[in-house]
Amino acid sequence: MIIESAGAEDELTYHNRSDDQDLLNKLKRAGVSVKTYKKLEALIRRMNWDAFTTTDLSAHLAMTNRNARRIIASLCDYGLAECIGETSHATRGRPSKMYRLT
Repeated sequence: MIIESAGAEDELTYHNRSDDQDLLNKLKRAGVSVKTYKKLEALIRRMNWDAFTTTDLSAHLAMTNRNARRIIASLCDYGLAECIGETSHATRGRPSKMYRLT
């Protein structure tokens, strides 16, 4: 069991192991550690998100947006996450993609 901070007041609690062989194989092919995947799951559960952006992940997990995009892209490639749409902004720029873990 690992307990980490996800901001000033939020704690994430998760296990860094899994017995699900299919999940382990997909994560290995995706190049994403079980710990990272379980941390993402814990954050999503803690924040009660139905969908999230890579900016959401990077802000709460103290990682770069580029790293969050790389992780989510790898998870999407192996069926562990999916893009479910885009956010609409009133300002200029590209809309952010919304994701969900599968």
